[in-house]
Order: sequence, then structure tokens, then C-alpha cells
Amino acid sequence: SPSPRPIIGVGRQVSSDSASDECVQLAASWIKNCAEFHQDCLHLDHTPLPTRVIHVGSDLEEPFLYISKRENAEYIALSHCWGGMVPLTTTLATLEQRQREIRFSELPRTFRDAITITRKLGVQYIWIDSLCIIQDSAEDWEKEAVKMGAVYRNSLVCIAADGSLNSNGGCFIEGHPSRNLDVACIRCPGLEGAESSIYVRRRPTTMRNGFAHIRFGAEPCESILDTRGWVLQEQSLSRRTLHYTVAEMSWDCATCFQCECTSLAEQPTHQKWSQSSRWVNFVELFTQRDLTYHTDRLYALSGMAATMSPSAKGSFLAGLWKEELPLGLLWRTQADYHTRKTLVSRRHQKYYAPSWSWASLTGPIEYIALPGREYSFELATDLTILEAICIPAGASPHGPVRSGYLKVSGLLAPIHHEAKFAKPGDVHDEENPIRRGFDCDVLVNGEAIEFVDGEPLWILLVAHGVRISRGFSKLEGHHCIILRMSPLQHGAFERVGCAWALKEYWDFELSKKAEMKSIFLL
Repeated sequence: SPSPRPIIGVGRQVSSDSASDECVQLAASWIKNCAEFHQDCLHLDHTPLPTRVIHVGSDLEEPFLYISKRENAEYIALSHCWGGMVPLTTTLATLEQRQREIRFSELPRTFRDAITITRKLGVQYIWIDSLCIIQDSAEDWEKEAVKMGAVYRNSLVCIAADGSLNSNGGCFIEGHPSRNLDVACIRCPGLEGAESSIYVRRRPTTMRNGFAHIRFGAEPCESILDTRGWVLQEQSLSRRTLHYTVAEMSWDCATCFQCECTSLAEQPTHQKWSQSSRWVNFVELFTQRDLTYHTDRLYALSGMAATMSPSAKGSFLAGLWKEELPLGLLWRTQADYHTRKTLVSRRHQKYYAPSWSWASLTGPIEYIALPGREYSFELATDLTILEAICIPAGASPHGPVRSGYLKVSGLLAPIHHEAKFAKPGDVHDEENPIRRGFDCDVLVNGEAIEFVDGEPLWILLVAHGVRISRGFSKLEGHHCIILRMSPLQHGAFERVGCAWALKEYWDFELSKKAEMKSIFLL
């Protein structure tokens, strides 16, 4: 019944064990309510099974790997952290055996718990990456990686093992100190003179906006999954996610956030971003996360790329969109403003993407101007894109590339090392005509390790405009990228950094040296 004191709200007892029947019933009610009543959530009539799924069996029947016929059926997907450990896998050698049976007792705990949840929810199939993709087949891995977005989007619900550091940690967390179980009963006057009781639970230090808090809290309830690159795509594309955290079970979908300790639902805040702004925000979040293999950098967001093209005929260029050029070139290696150092950012050991793409680096990046920042830019473009080509290295148009180039036309000026390279986060020196100096793409603890003393460099104008800080102060400047000669092709250039030059410096210094050129960027 509704609380007579809405400011207090209606709470719910947190189960001491998320494997309890009460938790299963609550999870089932969240799924049912979303499927039947949430108009903002994606409802699919056609949900074909992935290539392979685990038939979960029963208490009397062992699970087994099922090769689907792409038939329509409900299934659940698992989002989990490998945690530096290789869980039970399917390989070319074990594929046939897995189709006969997968002994429940031999599964790591997280897999056993996920299968138990799937059984209790009355669903026949679950998709688990290490078992449903042949791990020692590069061909199968690439083919299935392309489908990863659809696997999570089509699932009935995604189970997120937030409380587990690896596949042995489990979904069901019992007796963890973060579980908010202690409840005090306070007697007080009720309505119409009757005696009433208020049950009080300690407010978690991780509470965010009142409820649905555990999923988004700080230590010790923060999820290891929030640090993993692949997981961002998994949970962004999933229609519904059921979180098993160390503190409680919680839920999120496009309509609401909910948690075990309260019956109230929190409405998500929808920011009205353009499709291109959504993409660059996603890229920024993604590059801050960890990948076990840096070569997954584009694969791990290929599912999002497939759903976020800025136009019906969008051309994906190794992490950038052709339709968003040239402003899409205005990214930089991200700074750590607390330590005044830069997080490690290197080139891939083998060619992965053109130098003008953030995907050519391994570290976190940020775009120059995004909605919601302390400052924004009103920019006019100065660079013309004449040609933009990327040749995929494999089957996926959203994966790494074999080669790629831009042919551009714009103002190009030579510069020298005395122009002073700056580390991201450096305080602006009023005597330095280039605000923040040059942000170098490849950096280790703030040191530009990619340059040779005396090496000639060039500055290419991309856009100019006004920087507005909080709607008040304005500063005019020019956004540029820093180039050097490419070793891959005679006469071509490669990107090594970016810069924002104050208008005065461009007008009185660089513009005298700049010439309109058509060049190739590799």
C-alpha cells in the first residue's frame, strides 16, 4: 500500500542471499512489468537465437551447447569479467563434446549461478561468450564478434555479474558486509491516533539520488564490470539488465532503474544529444575502460557502431564517421588532471588504424567540444575532405582496417620544436602563444616519446571559432592537428598531435607560413 509519508517512501527487505526465491520472484516481476508496460523499452517480435547457446537443462539434465537454426526463442545473455583468468571455454577440440553435455559441476561458479537464474526464470537458453564462441578459431571469433551487438539486444535480459572479479566469483553474493540488512523499528504515532511503526535502514554511503543507488555507487559497491571495455557495449545494447552486486540485486532498462531495497523506481535522465554527440560520448567512455587485448579496440564497440550511424548511408572510418569530418578529427589524448600526467597512450604494435583515428592509439581520448562541458565551441570548418577511404582488415566494416587514408585540402604551415610541446593538463602560460601547447598523441606519463629531436613538423588548420566558457568569457582560436612525414608513403603525412592556436598567433605568425595544400593523411 502507498506510504502515508511519501518523503520516507516504501522500502523492501534486502535478501541475505540473492539466490533466494524472493529475489527470483522480484527479478521475474521486473521482467514481466517491463515487457508488458514499458512503452519506452524496445519490444522485439523477432529474436532469433545466436549461432550457439547453452541449453540450460534441469536438475536432472546436464546443460549442453546447442547449435541453433536461428529460430525465434527467448534466451538470456551473461555479462561477466574474465578477470585475468580463462574460464571454461569451447575450442575446436571440445566443440563436439560440449554439444553432448557440459557438466554443471565443472562450470565456474558465475556460470553455474547464471544457469540457475535462467532455469528459475523459466528460460531454456543462455548465451555465455567463452562457451558460445570457439575460442581458438580466429575465423569464428571474428564472425561472432560482429554479431555481439545483436546477441545482447535480442536477449530477454542480460545478467550482469557485478559482484564477481572473475568467473569463479559467482552471481549470488551471500553475507557480504555491503549488504544492507540491519533494520531498526521505531514506534511512533500513526494516522488517526493509531500506533505506527517506521522501519529504518542505514543510508548507504553509495546512495545516488535516493534509490537505485547501488549500481552506480562508489567503493566498495562499484562494479568491476564498469571498468571493462566490452561490457559498455553489452549493457548499452541490452534492452534489460539484471545486476547481481555485492550489496543487492538491481535492475535497469530504458524506462527505469530499480533496486532490491525499495519498491520505488527511478526514471533515467535522457539527454537530448544528436546521433554524432551520442557516438563521441560513447567513444570517450569506452576508451577510459580496460581491454585485455588492445586489438579488440574497434571490435568491442562494433555493435554500437552498427546502431549509431549518423545517416542511412553512414561510412565508418576506423572509429570515425565520414559524415562528421573534418570536426571528427578534433580529438586528443585524455589528461589526468589530478596528477597532471597523461594516462599511457601508445600506437598498436601492428598497423590497426590510420593515425588520424583515435583507434590507432591504446589509451583514453577525449573530443575537443561536447555538450555539457565547462566550455563549448562555435566552430567553422577550414579543412575540405576530398577523399576518405578505409579498407577493413576482416569481415566487419566496423573492425580494424588493412589500410586507410584521407585526402584533404587546407592551410598547412611548418613548425619546429621550439614551438614547445605541452603535456595535457599544463597550466596556460600567458607568454606561450599556443594555448595548452601541442597535445601529443603518444605519451607515457606526460612524456612525448614519439618524436626525434629536430624532426620537421607541420600544423594543419581544421576549424576556427569562439570558445565560450559557461556562457560568459569568449576566446577566439584555431583548432589544428600536428603532422609529420609518414614512413608508409613518400610525400604523405601522419598525425602526431593536436593544438589550439590563439587567433593572434595564427594571424601574426602561422598564417604567414601557411599555404593551401592538398595532402594525403595516413
